[in-house]
This record gives sequence, C-alpha cells and structure tokens, in this order.
Amino acid sequence: MELQKKDNIDNLVECWKKATVEALNIPDEGRMAEFWNKRSKNYSKNMEKEQRKKRTDEILEFLEEAGFNPEGSKVLDIGCGPGTLSLPLARLGTEVTALDISSGMLDRLKDTVKKESLPVDIIECSWWTADIDELGFRNEYDLVIASMTPAIRDIENFDKMTACSKNLCYYSNFLRRGEDRAYRDIRSSILGENSVNNMNGINYPFMYLYLSGYKPSVRINHSEWEEETNWKEAADQAIDFIGRGRDFDDETKEKIRDYYQNASPDGMYHSESDVYTGMMTWEVNGR
Repeated sequence: MELQKKDNIDNLVECWKKATVEALNIPDEGRMAEFWNKRSKNYSKNMEKEQRKKRTDEILEFLEEAGFNPEGSKVLDIGCGPGTLSLPLARLGTEVTALDISSGMLDRLKDTVKKESLPVDIIECSWWTADIDELGFRNEYDLVIASMTPAIRDIENFDKMTACSKNLCYYSNFLRRGEDRAYRDIRSSILGENSVNNMNGINYPFMYLYLSGYKPSVRINHSEWEEETNWKEAADQAIDFIGRGRDFDDETKEKIRDYYQNASPDGMYHSESDVYTGMMTWEVNGR
C-alpha cells in the first residue's frame, strides 16, 4: 500500500510539472509584476463592489468553520493583491504578513494600512523564488493563504506554502473559467489557439493533498459576471491579459482592437463570464 501511495504521488507530481511546462503564456517574474501593476487600479476598485464583498465574507465564514480564530493570530497572505483578505483579517485583530510581486497592488494596500493603522507587514517579493528560511516564514503562521493567485504555479510553490504554516492553510483557484466570448474568439481566430491556461486550477493541489493523506474541507462556488467597458479599455485589457508572457506585434494588437470596436456599436463592450471556483482548507498536521 505504501509503495502504491508513493507511486500515485510521484506520478501526480510528474503530471503537474508537465502541465506547468506545457501551459500557455506563463510570464517571467518581471512580466508578471508588470501585468499586475497595470491591473492594480481597477482591481482595487473591484474590492468595493458588493459581489466582491460578499465573496470575502464567504471566505471568512469558511475559515471560521475550519476553526480559525482571527484575534491574535498570525497570517501569511501569499499574492495578497491590494488586500482583499489581508485588510478584513487585520481589522479582525490578525497580525498579517502580506506578500505580492506587484508594487502597484502593494501601494494601494499601503495607503489603507497607513490610513487605518492596521497590523500588516507588507513585503514585495515573488513567491516563485522566495526563500522562506531567509524570510523567517517556516512554521511561523497560524494560517497561510493563497487565494486565486498565480504565485502557486507548481508543486514546489505549494509545498513552500504548506511549510510556512503551523496549523491551517487556505487555497482557492479556478475549477472552470468560462471566458468571455471575445477572449475565446481572439484566441481561436486571431491567435490560432484552442486551450486556455488556468494555472492548473484547484485540481492538482486537491489531488496532491488527498493522496498525501490530508482531508481538506472543500467548497465549490459559482458566479456569473457581467460588465460594460469602453471598447478601447476592454481591448487594452485583453491585450495585457492574453498577451502576458509574450509580445504581440502591432498588427496583432490592431486586430484585437478592431474586434472590440466592431463588437461595440455604441462604444461600450458588454462582457460576460461563467466561473466555477473551489476553495479548501486543511490542517498541516491533520494526516
């Protein structure tokens, strides 16, 4: 049985590594930081939307069900962004270490932390190359969070995350991401691509935990998004998002802009997306 268990884990890890290598358009650290810097302003605004606040409340409720008590706890938030989870946790009495590769995201977090005098230690760092021993993170936190972040792109990043916790971990990612029709059309008709990279979603991390003997608690969520955006802004966002990790030539960019202009007769592009996400918690000593 133990030999079979080891074979299962080894084969899964190898599959995960190959899926990461074969995934489309994984940018290097510099491009990743640049991409999120560009998105930081709009991303920060989205935190104030009712749907985003509801989503944050669901996560806090899920953490409470897992036994997490924020008062006096130490939390590491990997890929924290503008503080979607770091801020509400700090307001509940948690000492938060918030880490992100994007200076733009962190600048917005710093503004709120300073304004409210919150207990948040902010670190600009890439999780892909972070040394958790140099940073003093190993076995240091009551809760380690990696919420919808590309920081966890492979098994090594996932194991590093777990190694920083002395009690509980929280992870969430896509289960299925139904992209807006424009992104699908651009990938197929302009770029000649058929597959989409979701950074491997929640599937590999869940199977890895299960095969390793953990019993993660899981919740699956569904959401539908609709938004109207000026077509020029929508086109630029698509160029940044689909083009991360590569350089589009001027001709390709122009084709993408033409697509959005033609799809927006009144000057506004209406986008829709159908998304399923999974979130899970597990105790690091819970095997």
